[in-house]
Amino acid sequence: MDNLSVMWETFSLTETEGHKYRVCGNSGDGPYLLAARFFTGRVLSLEAIARTFKLLWHVKKGFVVRDMGNHCVLFVFMEESDIDKVLAGEPWSFDKNLVALKRVSRPAEVRGLNFDWVSFWIQVHDLPLGSLNMRIASDIVSTAGMVISGSGDAEEFEGGNYMRVRVSIDITKPLSRGRKVEFENGEESWVGFKYERLPNLCYWCGCLTHQDQDCSLWQNRKGFMPARNQQFGPWLRAGTPNLAKRMIVRVASYEEDVQGAVEQPSPINMQERQGRTEV
Repeated sequence: MDNLSVMWETFSLTETEGHKYRVCGNSGDGPYLLAARFFTGRVLSLEAIARTFKLLWHVKKGFVVRDMGNHCVLFVFMEESDIDKVLAGEPWSFDKNLVALKRVSRPAEVRGLNFDWVSFWIQVHDLPLGSLNMRIASDIVSTAGMVISGSGDAEEFEGGNYMRVRVSIDITKPLSRGRKVEFENGEESWVGFKYERLPNLCYWCGCLTHQDQDCSLWQNRKGFMPARNQQFGPWLRAGTPNLAKRMIVRVASYEEDVQGAVEQPSPINMQERQGRTEV
């Protein structure tokens, strides 16, 4: 049956078969659709998916889970802001394997959807002292994917000895492990990348779409590849920072403190003003 969607182009259609029906887009009143691709070899359980993401997403109006085949699932929401919230929380995983999401904003077929891009928070480590700022971190990590600007408050980006950058990465390619940097004096160094909430990945090729035993590099060698030859590893996985804990404290200058004290009226003056007003 899956091949019929391709075979129909070679059919000689009857008059009734060729009579087109116009499919209109979303009217804006819902429902709102979010397609998902589950990168796992196991059979999917819709009940398990519903239970898992109900606890993770905390949406306002609930959702419906529809099996679309080939490890693709359609989530149906009645509130568009729920989809915005889910996408802002990427990446998501199920059974420790990546789940790639795609907003469906127009009539589309599942087989035509592109699930190649997923957003991650990347921690940029070992930046040179004096270079711990968002501009430099964004420039360096731009080789890992498309940097998403304006993706949070300033405090979300700074982790003390590293910077956090929101990046949309192409999951069909190996993860970027870091980038070489060169100083003005010609010396070179290495800036490492770590990925928050990183799901399972292949330690042979660095892709998120399969695991070690399914990698063509490993299979072509018939399994005769020592683990020490793996180019990727769990060291790419970063712990999720506690944003409630301050990693940086900014101290105002003496002039700013004095200026603030001058501009702030004293309680006594406030009472005098209120008294004069009442009189």
